[in-house]
This record gives sequence, C-alpha cells and structure tokens, in this order.
Amino acid sequence: MKLNFGQTQLVLALSSSPFDWFYGHTERMSLTSLSLLFVQFSLFARQPSV
Repeated sequence: MKLNFGQTQLVLALSSSPFDWFYGHTERMSLTSLSLLFVQFSLFARQPSV
C-alpha cells in the first residue's frame, strides 16, 4: 500500500524479518525503513532543491 503526502511517500509492505531499521539518503531523497512484527514501513522523502 502506498500513501503520498506531497513530496513524501509512505509504503507499507510485508517483511521477512520481525525487526529491522534502515536509514539512508542521497542528494535527491532520503529513505527511512522500519520493520515491526513482519510489517515494513518505508518513508521516502524528496530533498528540497538547492
């Protein structure tokens, strides 16, 4: 399931691990991912243009 909030996107999906956390970013976007009880929440956010 995908939800869009302006330039931010939240994705809900099934995960293969009961707990996991990841954060990473590039010049254009950032990704925060958290898995709890085999449900993965991923938040994609676009970086503001310079």
